[in-house]
Amino acid sequence: MVFAALLRRPLRASLALTVSMLLPLPVVAAAETEHGLAAQRASDSDAATLSAAGTSKTVGPANVNHLPTADLAASQQRVRQPIAYQSRVQRPAHFDSTSIPHLTKLDPQGLENHILSEQQLQALFAATRSRDLSAALAPAPQGLLPAVPCQASSPCPPANPHVATSPQVEANPHVAANPPVAANPYLATNAVQPNADQTATLLPSPQFGADTVPSISTVSSRRPQMIVDVPCSPRFWADAELLSIWVRGDSLPTLLTTSPLGTAAADAGQMGLPTTSSMFGGGRSDSDARLGVRFSVGRWLMRADQIAIEMDYAFLGHADATHVFSSAGNPMLARPFYDANPGVDGEAADLIAFDTLTEGHVAIDTHSELYSGGVGMRAVALRWSDPMIGRRVDWLSGFRYFRLAESVRIGDHRTATATHDSPYGSLDAGTTVDSFDLFKTENDFYGFDMGLAARQMLGRWSLQSHAKIAFGVNHQGIEMAGQRTIAPLVGAATTERGGLLTGEDNLGGTSRQRFAVIPETRIEAGYQLTAHLRASIGYQFLYLSDAVRPGAQIDRAANSTMLNSAVADAGPSRPSQRYETEGVYVHGGTFGLELNY
Repeated sequence: MVFAALLRRPLRASLALTVSMLLPLPVVAAAETEHGLAAQRASDSDAATLSAAGTSKTVGPANVNHLPTADLAASQQRVRQPIAYQSRVQRPAHFDSTSIPHLTKLDPQGLENHILSEQQLQALFAATRSRDLSAALAPAPQGLLPAVPCQASSPCPPANPHVATSPQVEANPHVAANPPVAANPYLATNAVQPNADQTATLLPSPQFGADTVPSISTVSSRRPQMIVDVPCSPRFWADAELLSIWVRGDSLPTLLTTSPLGTAAADAGQMGLPTTSSMFGGGRSDSDARLGVRFSVGRWLMRADQIAIEMDYAFLGHADATHVFSSAGNPMLARPFYDANPGVDGEAADLIAFDTLTEGHVAIDTHSELYSGGVGMRAVALRWSDPMIGRRVDWLSGFRYFRLAESVRIGDHRTATATHDSPYGSLDAGTTVDSFDLFKTENDFYGFDMGLAARQMLGRWSLQSHAKIAFGVNHQGIEMAGQRTIAPLVGAATTERGGLLTGEDNLGGTSRQRFAVIPETRIEAGYQLTAHLRASIGYQFLYLSDAVRPGAQIDRAANSTMLNSAVADAGPSRPSQRYETEGVYVHGGTFGLELNY
């Protein structure tokens, strides 16, 4: 019997240790209390047993790991009984759909006192997924938000992997479970609970309008930032706009003049005389509005609408104009220039049509084309999201291309009706002269674009604007050409390079690179026609800081001794090449339609 008592001690110690490890803290404490009482009784019992067997041994409180089998069974029976203790877990408060406020109006301290489960958030934005907010206005059953499924035309993305759900906790078989509660389909079983020292309140319901589409909300508090994502917000957009644009006209010198009948041939058409008036040039040309088109497409690359890529291309219709002036002698037509001949050194004119001397015509052709395009990124910088008023500010950056190409051509044809002097020498009756001067310029800008874009929603109405500036290199090209052909009535015709305003010193082409900037601003108002279509009207302004234009390259000075092959050259070589630049601005109205999906 003594040996049996000794063998039972390690067995009882192992059972007691196993029970203490499996039971929760309150139960373990209770078990340890019962264990202590049982150990005391076991010590007395073992002492009596050992004394009866003739063995003297003292059993103290330290030997508490051995219990009689009957006492251990009784202790385990008492442990299985539920022990009442104060639980810190509270059931979620009742969810009322009319108590959810605008998510953007939560203050940092108030956010910690509100409870919204994932299922409640899904119900709140269910109407947004289907793009039909009329469901949000319908009364919810039993004060709860109904779940509206997504339509097939607007599939919902998979669940957000960044939204964590509360882990499931295994039920403790040693703790009595609370009485069963009827399941509520509108409440999450793992709803987040408030802190113990706070009072749980619920968020009032937003008052959605039938034409309001809530966007993504960002709510900040002392807790980590939480982003509430609208699952089915537009990912792609395409925009087509009709442009009505004014381009700052090219400043041309006076290219054609006239004088009243009776003016002397030596004074006809000369600049600076009171009898001379300009027929073309002396101001800005081609300043009328021009129609054009701009296309742009873009797509958000991230699910939370944080980064997008976009492309745009715009062009204006070619501004081609031909101005023809023809006369048999009255009115008088003349091409004015400054004669650099040392013997003259003053204003002069080449007569195209003059009473009794010559007749002819002048044709002035102008051409202008403008293109612009870019590829860039759009990143959300700031965002305010309100069911009734949504605001957003985006960063813009990317590559910008801008092209402005222009040309001016002055051509004339005359037939001498009587012998008279001209810059090309003496012309006999019946002699014909054909000449032209051509000035072409090109500006190709390549640069880095950066700026900001802002947008605000007001129900179906929207107001958006952007301001950006591009820094880069403007490749400037200039090309000049000219020719004159003199065909006498008797004899062979002669052709020479250069016209009246072009010569050996400025013929040909040249190019260079210059630093330039292009600031641009745009503002427009839009109206949401349907869930996916928006109409807009706006205004835009663009400025190229350094550009070459044809009018600035025309040198009005010409040396008559170099035009007349019959005399020796004398004086400076004119006309010469000029490389003058100026700023160009483009502005006008826009009307567009935007498709987003």
